[in-house]
Amino acid sequence: MSNYRLEGKTFVIDDYDRMPAFSSFLPGLAGVKGIPMWTFYTNRGQGMNSFGIGNKGNAIMEFNSANTAFENTQVKGFRTFLKIDGQYYEPFFQYEDDAKRSIRMNKNSFKIIENNTKYGIEVTVNYYVLPNESIGALVRQVSVKNTGDKAKNIEIVDGLPKIITYGIANGEFKEMSNLFKSWADIKNLENKVPYYTLRASTKDSAEVSDVEGGYYYLTIKDNELQDVIYDVDTVYGYDLSLMKPVNFVEGGIDKVLAKKQCFANKVPCGFTPFKAEIKAGEDFSFSTMIGFAGSVEQINAKLADFTVPGYLDKKFEEAEELADSFTSDIKTKTAAGIFDQYVEQCYLDNFLRGGYPYVLNKDGNKSVIHLFSRKHGDPERDYNFFSIAAEYYSQGNGNFRDVSQNRRNDVFFKKDVGDFNVKTFFSLIQADGYNPLEVRPSLFNVIEGKEDEVQAYVEESINGDATAIKEIVAGKFTPGQISNTIAKLQLELKIDDGEFIANILNNCDQNIEAGFAEGYWSDHWDYNMDLVDNYLSIFPDKIDEFLFEDKTYKFYDSVATVVPRDEKYVINNKGAVRQYGMEVEDEEKLARPGFNKWATNWLQTKDQKPYMTTLSVKMIILALSKFAQLDVDGMGVEMEGGKPGWNDAMNGLPGLFGSGTPETFELKRLVNFIIDNFEGEGKIVMPAEIAKYLRDVKATLDKANAGELNDFEYWDAVATIRENYRETIKLYFSGEETALAKSEIVEIFKAFEAKIEKGIAKAVEIGEGVVPTYFTHEVTDFEPVVDADGNPVMSHYGLQKAKVKGFKAVPLPAFLEGPARMMGYVDTDTAREMFNNVKKTDIYDSKLGMYKTSASIEECSMENGRCRAFTPGWQERENVFLHMEYKYMLAMIKAGLYDEFYETVTRALVPFLDPNMYGRSILENSSFIASSANPNEDIHGRGFVARLSGSTTEMISMWIEMFTGGKVFTYENGELVLNFTPKLAKWLFDEGKATFRLLSTCDVTYVNNTGKDTYGADAAVVDKVEIDGKVVSTENKITGELAEAVRDGKVDKITVYFK
Repeated sequence: MSNYRLEGKTFVIDDYDRMPAFSSFLPGLAGVKGIPMWTFYTNRGQGMNSFGIGNKGNAIMEFNSANTAFENTQVKGFRTFLKIDGQYYEPFFQYEDDAKRSIRMNKNSFKIIENNTKYGIEVTVNYYVLPNESIGALVRQVSVKNTGDKAKNIEIVDGLPKIITYGIANGEFKEMSNLFKSWADIKNLENKVPYYTLRASTKDSAEVSDVEGGYYYLTIKDNELQDVIYDVDTVYGYDLSLMKPVNFVEGGIDKVLAKKQCFANKVPCGFTPFKAEIKAGEDFSFSTMIGFAGSVEQINAKLADFTVPGYLDKKFEEAEELADSFTSDIKTKTAAGIFDQYVEQCYLDNFLRGGYPYVLNKDGNKSVIHLFSRKHGDPERDYNFFSIAAEYYSQGNGNFRDVSQNRRNDVFFKKDVGDFNVKTFFSLIQADGYNPLEVRPSLFNVIEGKEDEVQAYVEESINGDATAIKEIVAGKFTPGQISNTIAKLQLELKIDDGEFIANILNNCDQNIEAGFAEGYWSDHWDYNMDLVDNYLSIFPDKIDEFLFEDKTYKFYDSVATVVPRDEKYVINNKGAVRQYGMEVEDEEKLARPGFNKWATNWLQTKDQKPYMTTLSVKMIILALSKFAQLDVDGMGVEMEGGKPGWNDAMNGLPGLFGSGTPETFELKRLVNFIIDNFEGEGKIVMPAEIAKYLRDVKATLDKANAGELNDFEYWDAVATIRENYRETIKLYFSGEETALAKSEIVEIFKAFEAKIEKGIAKAVEIGEGVVPTYFTHEVTDFEPVVDADGNPVMSHYGLQKAKVKGFKAVPLPAFLEGPARMMGYVDTDTAREMFNNVKKTDIYDSKLGMYKTSASIEECSMENGRCRAFTPGWQERENVFLHMEYKYMLAMIKAGLYDEFYETVTRALVPFLDPNMYGRSILENSSFIASSANPNEDIHGRGFVARLSGSTTEMISMWIEMFTGGKVFTYENGELVLNFTPKLAKWLFDEGKATFRLLSTCDVTYVNNTGKDTYGADAAVVDKVEIDGKVVSTENKITGELAEAVRDGKVDKITVYFK
């Protein structure tokens, strides 16, 4: 019998602590008006292995890497000590044959249960994050049930042996907890709610400040607050290992309470003691809340609410309903119920990284806030620093690539998002084609000229002193800052706080916020066209305004500049030429008036005003920049900015003059979009510098096509043009503009397309049918750079400069990314040939029936990156990375390989895996699945690194392709058209029906009693479309006003019949 099973919406693992260890988390969903907590759990001990508020540094329970958490959770996590008729027993601790344990995981909660037949006791612990409250908390509901036939006298001590005092960062606690415990203080003991804070700041500086805020611990039983133990010595006595609660074991609660508590110079704890008689069949239940409050007064003001009868049970129901309220956007009903639930989980995990789009003032000055987002950091991704704002309307930080791809499908579910994401990520494209790494939460500021109006509105909307809110709105702010301040100061509003904030934002500008952080990846821009295509799949009728009329796009201005070749081409200590030190902080830019390296900067004209342009111009410079970065053979886009592409672990490639074909395919896609959509009359106005750059590159290409330049000479000339352009726009645009005819632009990009196609053909030929993903380039001829006296000229990197005179492309072994990118943009026959070729390579893991990141790279040098140093079948090396495998599967269905797609889905999609192999919930994705290349056969097929990956957005894109065919709306003959072209396998129909939610507002039911697929030569085809029982179409589409009504959310049900 399997230890893993699905019960309704709950995934259950029996004997969980004997199963392979995994790490997961609660999503931290506390509602739009709630305070999120970050919480991580594992299948060891009592589950919870770390939690806190705000960011990784603010841990209440120490944050540990996964391998350490697996070791520590049993001891340093929550503990429940029992004496049952005088016998000591600790559930969830030791491995006992008499104890049957299970973990039950839902979207927004999890529960552990131990049934011990020896003692006749069942202990249940339920965890969730408190929703829809002004104070954040992890709620822990404990129940001790007497399963025997006689009453039992029970003593209980339950809680957490270590609580990090607020003000001590997680890293500080790990390294200097012995010192920092000297500052620790506990307040509010008289109210039975210990408040853990510091007496003063811990910085070694002349300025000593107060610490505002603290963690609290409280327990409620029968609607009353209970006494809390905060001195760990009273429970454990001399056992500093925390293995055994010596005092409790030796003398029960009486001995524990007999010792006077003292918190001075100790790491505090939080335990709650009880004595009770539990009759047969009855249970003893209590609840503990641990969280953060801005002040003692703030937590004390909530105690009356917390102790209302049924409060926490009601909040648990709210928490469960809250998750479903968001995932209902993608509600699906097929014959594969586990698939339906899996899609909802993917949707949830997708917006945890990209954010849930929440639209305010959609009919006025629209604002879009991406709620609940955070950088993907957790015990398995211990290298990332994550942040989840502890405020209403909570937003978090993220990386450009991650956030962009996870917002890819926003507009499909929330059409009012409109072009917001397109504008965000295209505005963040710099004038040199690169982009910042860090995307920060949006900030707002009052529109210039409306300051007095907003200040007066705030004053008249608050009973009492409005100073704090007026100060907030005088600068840049988040909506959550307003709400948090209202809650902390207990201000009284005359209107609903949501209405109050919406009215303020209606008079504000929303600011895109970002930071350079580090490096320029070669692939981050790849995902921008997904945003464009998806916007146009919902609003195809707005393409002209979208591309050419909206002149509100900016150019992000970064502190870092990519240096020219003569500064980064160097000779290493082995005499080989490499490319190092590719970007630097620009001192000239830092000295520019008004430039702030820590803030968000926009490229200005000489008159110090941000340059504003259209999406069409942003597309032109992006395409031009990447075209000018093609390698010497025109096959791959160079990694000359210092970072590789999607596979971060190939970090050595830039130094080896690496280039990537995935970016070439995305460049081809962008260039084709320009050719297809920029035709017609009219001109496009752009900075004169961009127009010159465009024409200069085209003139050089013409020379090459005429045979006047060989490949190297062409590459060298274009690189020089690129470097000269970058120098001219480094500090500002001149302000001069050039109007280019659309016909000239299309002509130029058609020439670019021909060059790109030639390079792709060459790459495919080299790969013998499987296009290489990566090339490195050996320098075949170079000249060391010396000064007039023959002395070496050194680069800023500290190595002698080199002038390269020749390159030779060297393909790396086959990687999956190249074919995955290429397949989505070729015809079906070519795609099928590619599919068959890939399956014959070592990319295909025949044991698992899945696709690895690459074939063996054992013969590659370590210089290619850390990927080579990893164990095969682990991390990014020769492993099943779900994001890339799913991207490949998405390419299959887009290319029309429907049979191949469904054959792969049933074998490789997570919900269809054997959970005994996968080792965790098959409703949740992992970053990677250990492939059969791994030397440890025990882990083949097991999932590692929980949930927050690009695989979720690829799955949602697959879902859209499956249920709609991809082109949701089109614009034909002046009318909006809603298309029904699903690509569904016959086994997905449940008694002839399959239902999905369109635009999160309309349930579309496909009725297919033919027993056929809805694709292929013998497909079931649409017979009729019904709305409200009336036939509105006998084609696979509806048009005009009816299509608009569906898009506007005015139709809630559609039935499509097949024949």
